[in-house]
Amino acid sequence: MQMRNILFLTVLFLTISCNNKTKKVKELAVIKENTALLIVNYELKDMTLEAHSELGSEVVSNFSPGKIDGLIGKTFIGNVDNGVFGGVYYFENQKSLDTYLNSELWKGIASHPNLINFKTDSYGIASISDLSNGNAAIRNTEKIKAPEGMSVLVVNYELEDMTLEAHAELGSEVVSNFSPGKIDGLIGKTFIGNVENGVFGGVYYFKNQDDLNNYLNSDLWKGIVTHPNLVNFKTDIYEVASISLVSNGVPIL
Repeated sequence: MQMRNILFLTVLFLTISCNNKTKKVKELAVIKENTALLIVNYELKDMTLEAHSELGSEVVSNFSPGKIDGLIGKTFIGNVDNGVFGGVYYFENQKSLDTYLNSELWKGIASHPNLINFKTDSYGIASISDLSNGNAAIRNTEKIKAPEGMSVLVVNYELEDMTLEAHAELGSEVVSNFSPGKIDGLIGKTFIGNVENGVFGGVYYFKNQDDLNNYLNSDLWKGIVTHPNLVNFKTDIYEVASISLVSNGVPIL
């Protein structure tokens, strides 16, 4: 599992050209090549939203800084309309992520009688995410103010008739579009990939749902989803729970 994520980032490292602008990206690739991201989804069974919220408040201290080896931060997420909840976890490396999924804490969560249909997806984090405020290891996070309306967009897609090298080149070409201040309401984007499963994409944090919707109606987004070599797009939208403040899961610019 670790190798698939390293491969994704190594390809990116090897294919970035050596002019002054991209040399900085190349150097960053060496520093953050092992960072990993975990997305967890589940549904509720015989549990009210109020009871689920209480459960979150009870367990969030387990995810506060320093409690789990290698965990940089966790964002508690939920989509009430679709009945899907979960978390976006940022780990220092794939080993820390795998260790967490084998821990008693995780086993207790996954076996909770009222939390069902668990789905876990892990990804490597491309180092170009440093330029789009998507690297949790270096970005600022909110410590005091609860997020009001902050939303998370998770995008997945696959490649068709495109090599990993060409995909990496595309990433280095477009990343500047997601640098701070370029998209209204965008706090940061994490470029993600799972080479083994052939799935790539991004995790975007927006200040509110309106800004997220505006992005999905933008020419930039339309250009991405109509790219002939990027196929089978999937988008999932969530709100950010305020308890994410405790678990270092609320990014800011």
